[in-house]
Amino acid sequence: MDTEFLFRGASETFHQANGGLLKPKVQGPFSYGFHWDEPGLTWDSGATWDSTPTNAVIRHQLNQEGFPTAGISTTPHLERAILYARGKDGTSGGRVFKIDRKLLLHHGIAEFEVAKYCVPSIPEDSEVILVTLDGAHLPLSVIVEIIQVLALSQ
Repeated sequence: MDTEFLFRGASETFHQANGGLLKPKVQGPFSYGFHWDEPGLTWDSGATWDSTPTNAVIRHQLNQEGFPTAGISTTPHLERAILYARGKDGTSGGRVFKIDRKLLLHHGIAEFEVAKYCVPSIPEDSEVILVTLDGAHLPLSVIVEIIQVLALSQ
């Protein structure tokens, strides 16, 4: 995937709760080890027994459950990020963070293009998971714009 920017949509509630920062749901390594009776997992998905970043991508994606990982979901499609900022029913306002991909490596941020690891839950997102070195929030210096998104209806 060769797009210059990535986008992250966030509801106003999410934006306020996180102090305007893009944080992963959990801090720590971006790694996961599956267990034998994991619901929804098929072993032909690329998952392995050990704890790996590949497993973390698969678990982050699996059944679109929102499983907490040290990754931050983004998309190269502005319109998809706007959809997430508004919420499922379109009644929320929010923000879209525009992220400059050229700055990620300089800040030690790894990119995981989901489609390279497993079948995406929502293919139209072309999801890219971002992971910081320390598991903390994305540095503000990689965010080039924060776009206000209004609700479709109130």
